Amino acid sequence: MLAMFQLIVIKIITLMLTQVQLAVAIVVLCLLSFLVLALLRIGKMKKILQQKDEIIAQQLQSRVDILTNINQEIRTPLNAIVGFTEQLSHSSLEKDQRELLKTVENAGSMLLKMVNNVQDLSKLEKNELQLEQQPFSLYQTFTEITTILRVQASRKQLQLNAIYEGNRQIQITGDNARLKQILINLGDNAIRYTDSGIVTLKMQVDKTPDEKAVVSIVVNDTGRGIPATTLPFIFEHFSRRRVPYVAAVNGAGLGLAITKGLLDLHNGNINISSIEGSGSTVSCNIHYRVVPARQTILITQREVEEMTGNFMEGRYVLVADDQEMNLILIEKILSRWKCRFDKAIDGKVAYDLFCANKYDMVLLDLQMPRMSGIEVVKRIRADKDSLKANVPVLALTADTTLPDNDAFLEVGFDDYLLKPFRERDIYNVIIRHLPYNNEQVIEPVKK
Repeated sequence: MLAMFQLIVIKIITLMLTQVQLAVAIVVLCLLSFLVLALLRIGKMKKILQQKDEIIAQQLQSRVDILTNINQEIRTPLNAIVGFTEQLSHSSLEKDQRELLKTVENAGSMLLKMVNNVQDLSKLEKNELQLEQQPFSLYQTFTEITTILRVQASRKQLQLNAIYEGNRQIQITGDNARLKQILINLGDNAIRYTDSGIVTLKMQVDKTPDEKAVVSIVVNDTGRGIPATTLPFIFEHFSRRRVPYVAAVNGAGLGLAITKGLLDLHNGNINISSIEGSGSTVSCNIHYRVVPARQTILITQREVEEMTGNFMEGRYVLVADDQEMNLILIEKILSRWKCRFDKAIDGKVAYDLFCANKYDMVLLDLQMPRMSGIEVVKRIRADKDSLKANVPVLALTADTTLPDNDAFLEVGFDDYLLKPFRERDIYNVIIRHLPYNNEQVIEPVKK
């Protein structure tokens, strides 16, 4: 009887254990199923987010590409607007005509600034923008920019305080043009959105023991300020979350975005603080390498980049461009310089003219029918006459997607000029490559 009872108890316990194990197994199976489903869902969500990121990146790149293409198309007619406006300013005009011309010049400058901003943005997005490394004076750069900004401020009856703290003789190596661009963007932005009061631009230069210069820039204004909801997106471009007030900066909402991109390229940083209705403060830092100051600076007339036709008088120049408006513009410039010149409407005509004549310089558009500018310059460099083969050749182009100067040198060009350009721009490039004639005297233009 006892044995039977024990047997029944054992069977009951065994059955209970089996049921517990089964229950545990079911729970574990449910947990595993839930975990697998969760992992699958997480993976699917990651894939969706990745696809969304790729779509956003593609959309952003598409916007940049579209603007780049438009930018290139705008440059050729803009070259005519800027160039012919400048040539017209050299003629006799009535006072009211000159005022109208000044308005056109200002509009052209605004368009030129916009297309250059789009070009810089495109290069920053593609990591194609490179910084030059040339020695320059920080104090001289600061003085040049504050002089320009002071004129802008005076037009709005604003007070501009320019403060430079540090060694005024210090020379550093870096990209002077990009530092000027940063200062202009920040200063112009402050002046644009300050209706009354003061704009202060301060540059502090501290030299470190390891021969580095820490440049601290602070721009403060008493302007409209920026809403707190807008500040997190202040350095974005093409963002719908930006309010119209901010999007109007530099005409297209690109100025601050480009400034941040340039500072990132310098391994610098930028911060902004603002109270709506009370003004804003922008601060940034850049590190440069100090170079020994020059003991003696010799400035020759050739190095003075002042426009004059004396240096070009009597020179024989070949110009090739398939756009008639560009040929007419360069014809006006060369005529003012008293040059002899021939014009070609395509690459084939240009090369035939080159073979038949001996020129002092050749100006080639890159994209021409029948024969491209690159093909023409390659044939020029292969000429049997060594003197003709080494004639200075400059590329004229509106294509902002082309690589930097080294690529032009590799195919045979001596230099290049990006459209649109002013008379002074093309002159300053030309005098770097034409041989100097001792019988001629380069005289600076009287201001």
